[in-house]
Amino acid sequence: MSRFSGFPAHVEAHLGKIRGAESSETDNRDRGYQLVYCDPAHGAHVSVLTSGLRSYDAGAPLPHELVCTLHAEQERYARHLTGAIAELLTESESRVGPGALIMNDRALLPDTEISGALAAPHPYLGEDFDVLRDEEGTAVLRIITLIPITRGEAQLVARYGSDVLYDRWEQHGSDLLDVHRTAVG
Repeated sequence: MSRFSGFPAHVEAHLGKIRGAESSETDNRDRGYQLVYCDPAHGAHVSVLTSGLRSYDAGAPLPHELVCTLHAEQERYARHLTGAIAELLTESESRVGPGALIMNDRALLPDTEISGALAAPHPYLGEDFDVLRDEEGTAVLRIITLIPITRGEAQLVARYGSDVLYDRWEQHGSDLLDVHRTAVG
């Protein structure tokens, strides 16, 4: 039995039913991971996550997968953000950990101010979601949430740390599942 065999059940317990996945085959090559789509029972959100990044070993303490959760009507943005960052990580053979900024030099999502993502624990799910444990309770996989951010928000994190950004999001009642939210940076 694989140490990751509990991954599908873990994902469905926290993100909702797995609706389907895109093949790892794209443009006549194997990108090494699939993009998986999950829908919670309430249907208001969608999560797009990777499955297969964990096979890339770049020296991180735990293998990891990526997820982006947005409002259901913003699925294409969640897919684009997750796919673009997964592609960057596989091409550079690198990993990303909580607190990392992954930024583009211009808007990354069309018709938005979003220029990248903050790698973080999921803002609306408990700590139980962020780490997959095996039957003995040993951590075997980290799930990194990609929170879409603007260039100004990234500059705030770079200058003062992510706690300041979280404080501002809380002060403004920011909806972190909406790529069209007002920036606080």
